[in-house]
Parts: sequence; C-alpha cells; structure tokens
Amino acid sequence: MKAIVNLSSRIKIEVEETDEKETLYKAISLTQHPKKCICGNMEGFYWTSNKDNEGNIYINLKCPECEARAKLGTLKKGGYFWYGFEKYIPKQSREKVDTGG
Repeated sequence: MKAIVNLSSRIKIEVEETDEKETLYKAISLTQHPKKCICGNMEGFYWTSNKDNEGNIYINLKCPECEARAKLGTLKKGGYFWYGFEKYIPKQSREKVDTGG
C-alpha cells in the first residue's frame, strides 16, 4: 500500500510499506505534528532540518513567531512521533546567575 502525504505546499512524500496498517500508521504519524506553539501561535510553521557530526538527522517544525521547534522522533521499531514545541536556550544563558552586583 502507498500513501501520499502533503507536509506543506512544497513538500509531498510517499509512504509505502508491505503492511497496509504500517503504511497508514507512518503517514498519519507524520501529519499529527503539534498544531499550537508554546507562544500560542497556530500559523506559519515551517520545516527545518540539520545533521550533526555523528550523522544523526533532525527534522523540525519551527514557529515563525518565537522560533520554538517541534522535533520529529523515530521509534526504535519503526515509525515516528512528535515532541511538543520547545524553545532552545543556550547553555551559557542557563548558567548565568544574578550575583546582585
């Protein structure tokens, strides 16, 4: 079975598995991304991706209002799931402590 998934106006993918339920599971999982950002925005999300030095690939849906990202996760046994929107805070900013002076 084959399913065509429109992720955006510019991204259309085909999901094809030998098991029909697996095809539907993957196609549905990809389209069930968070619809509301932590800032309350519900429009204009766009896709980003990057690859780290170890070859891990990251697929994200990014909010244009606050730049928070919802990551696409991969299940060990196959398939996908979405994390909720999170805003990146650099480690340096987290470690700053107000000394009062």
